Amino acid sequence: MDIKILQPDVTYAKALSELGARIFADTFGVDNPEEDLEAFLATTYTTEIQTQELTNANMFTFMAFNAEDHPVAFCQLRISEKIYDFIGSTPEESIELQRIYVDKNCAGQGIGKQLLEQAIAKAQALGKKTIWLGVWEFNPKAIKFYEKYGFQKVGTHTFKIGDKLDTDEIMVKQLS
Repeated sequence: MDIKILQPDVTYAKALSELGARIFADTFGVDNPEEDLEAFLATTYTTEIQTQELTNANMFTFMAFNAEDHPVAFCQLRISEKIYDFIGSTPEESIELQRIYVDKNCAGQGIGKQLLEQAIAKAQALGKKTIWLGVWEFNPKAIKFYEKYGFQKVGTHTFKIGDKLDTDEIMVKQLS
């Protein structure tokens, strides 16, 4: 698939919020009560929140667009002041791959790989030694994808959507 990847500015906040909400709902909607899902989306994927994230100096977003210039995927990196001890790195040396989502109609076409490569290149350009992420324990395709690119499971954390608590596998990749 012919795609273009760019680092969006705030003019893309609405498109990013709509894309994020749609992909998250498509991916996790069947596993969460509707009211919990709607509440989560309303606190995560609004234009206002994406505007804040796009202007946050500690966040880096990449969006992928198809040949018709429609957004089909995105990823977001985040520098955090606090990280889990089991990541094996300091906050100054690490960066979180907070989100990487690909439209279900574009899955398996290499877009996730291209976004991951962009994220890793950005992390290296920032001088980071470790990139880490959380992935839902019941998402074996995603876990296998990350393992294919050198991520290893190092621990777990809890991810809350409404009243439902899920377990995410924490995965880490050392950067050279």
